[in-house]
Amino acid sequence: MAESVVIEIAGVLSDPAFQRMRSMALDLREHATGVSLLVRSLLQVEYEPYLYAQGLFQEFPKHPVSSPIAFVPPSPSDVSKSTGNTYIGDTEAFIEFCAMKYGLADRISDAEAVQLADDAWRAYRDRSGHLFCYLKFAIDNHPVTPSDETIVLELYQDACPKACENFTKLCAAGYAGLPVHRVVEGGWIQSGDVERDGRGDGKGGCVVNGEGVFEDETFCISHDQAGILSMANDGPHTNGAQFFITLAPLPWLDKNKVAFGRVVAGMKTVQAIGRLPTVNERPITPCVIAECGEIV
Repeated sequence: MAESVVIEIAGVLSDPAFQRMRSMALDLREHATGVSLLVRSLLQVEYEPYLYAQGLFQEFPKHPVSSPIAFVPPSPSDVSKSTGNTYIGDTEAFIEFCAMKYGLADRISDAEAVQLADDAWRAYRDRSGHLFCYLKFAIDNHPVTPSDETIVLELYQDACPKACENFTKLCAAGYAGLPVHRVVEGGWIQSGDVERDGRGDGKGGCVVNGEGVFEDETFCISHDQAGILSMANDGPHTNGAQFFITLAPLPWLDKNKVAFGRVVAGMKTVQAIGRLPTVNERPITPCVIAECGEIV
């Protein structure tokens, strides 16, 4: 009787290395008897929490956090899970494992892996029905992080159509060049004052009507995690152009601020900005939106 094994793989769906691992895993399932797969195709913002939640960081501390992972979870019959997970490794290690144990070869090119990653990212956006925008920040004309990690935002226009339209239009024309004018330690980073050239005391600037502000559309989206995108305001129904991104769960902002999106990639950049030294919550070194726009 053939040996039965379950292999779990996980990674960021827009990562070519993960798509190469996934392609290899699907080949393995098709050609190897007794192999079952668990495939976790995750957003970048979901991947690191997944590794922590599954205890994989603790079990496999040498695994690179940005790399896809393959492992054999404990058998369901092992109720105590005393044996733990059996580590296979990253993409290259998984390909070697498939070749050595099952005689399978990697059959996709680098270009094909990139295309699979692009297709998976587009498919996610299409399924969501949401808008997507990006922000690139710079400190003293240098990228916020060595990898110049772009912040990607998913906007819930089904819940907040005006807030999302306003933000998207200002990403196209308005936000670029503006500073992060406020950093609340453990709270949020704030930018987008188009009315007062980034000073932070502007109270309008919206582009969806001629009044400069618009109403609170809904409070159905909670500030229950880091990475929530929300409108800054000066009281009820005073949403203009300023926005903030949370650095931690801030549920006390619910019913006061209109959240309308979330970070799906680039939280390391958000966190890096959140660590900037400040005076009266204003960054000492200029941090500006270097580039922004809608992802189509």
